[in-house]
Amino acid sequence: MTHVEDVCLAHIFVAEKASASGRYICCGANICVPELANFLNKRYPQCKVPTDFRDFPSKSKMLLSSKKLVKEGFGFKHGIEEIYDQSMEYLKAKGLLQN
Repeated sequence: MTHVEDVCLAHIFVAEKASASGRYICCGANICVPELANFLNKRYPQCKVPTDFRDFPSKSKMLLSSKKLVKEGFGFKHGIEEIYDQSMEYLKAKGLLQN
């Protein structure tokens, strides 16, 4: 999961970096469905996010690594908390979510 601003910043960073070449993965956080549900339920208890996902793996089967991008010197600006806080504020501002 990656904030759209981080994706844009990563594109600019790689375009301007002389040593950059090839493909880059831009993944700020690896999180599986149960972990995400637990995070959302704790952070936004008013939303009553279901947390029973027995059919889903408790850990991600595949991790996306931004190691190459970070090794070039890129740093992610936004974490999962900020991504969802901004999303919640947007939904509230648009009247799609009650306060």
